[in-house]
Amino acid sequence: MIIKLGERQGKKIPFCVNSELIGPLYPGEVNSYSLEDEGEISESDYERILNETIIPRAKRYTMNLLIKSDKTETELKRKLKQAGYGNEVSNAAIEYVRSYHYIDELRTAESYIRSKMDYSSEKEIRFRLSEKGVSDDTIDLAYDQIIEELNALENADESAGDDNNGLRAYSENTELKAAVNFVRKKLGSKFDTSENAELSYEEKQKLMAAAFRKGFRQDSIRRAFAILNVDS
Repeated sequence: MIIKLGERQGKKIPFCVNSELIGPLYPGEVNSYSLEDEGEISESDYERILNETIIPRAKRYTMNLLIKSDKTETELKRKLKQAGYGNEVSNAAIEYVRSYHYIDELRTAESYIRSKMDYSSEKEIRFRLSEKGVSDDTIDLAYDQIIEELNALENADESAGDDNNGLRAYSENTELKAAVNFVRKKLGSKFDTSENAELSYEEKQKLMAAAFRKGFRQDSIRRAFAILNVDS
C-alpha cells in the first residue's frame, strides 16, 4: 500500500493510499505515524490510522453539521467531500449518524417546507429539496402531513366537504399566501393597501415574470396582484 501526501490545505494534509483519498491529517499526526510521501504502509497501520484518527474525526464533524441543522445524506456527503474525506470514511461517518436516527429526510423536508412556504412557490421548494437529495415520494409525504395539520387547524375540511378537497383548498391557499408575500416584497415602498401600486406596464410585466420564475402559477400571481391592488 503506497502513501500519497497531498499539499497542505490550511492546517491539514490530505492522506491518500493507493491513489485513493482517505482523509485529512494534521502535520503532527503525519509525524507520529511516521508517514512519508510515496512510502509504504502496512494494512494494520492503515486500519489503525483509519479507526483511531480519521473516522472518529469524520464522525464528530458529521455530528456537528447535524447539530447546526438537519441535513440529508446527499448534503452530508457533499460536506464531507468538501472537508477532504474520501468515500470510505464518509460512508462510515454517515452510517454512524444513521444508526442513531440522526438522518431523517422526512423531518428535513418538513422543516424546509415550513421555513419557505410563506415566501416560495411549491415548485421552487420541490426543486430545492430535490437538490438536497430528497425523493419525490418523501416530499409528497411531507407536504401531505403539513397540509393535513394546517387543514385541521383551519377547519378547512368543514367548508370543503371532504378531506381531499380540503387538502387541495389549503394547498392553494398556501401558494396564494406565498405569492402575495413575494409580490409585496418585490413592490417594496410602492406597496400601499389603500391605493393601487403605481407601476408602469413594463414594471408589471417584470414583476409577473419574476413571480413565474419563482414557480408561482398564473392564477396565484393574478390573485396576489388583485389582493395588493396591482392592476394586472
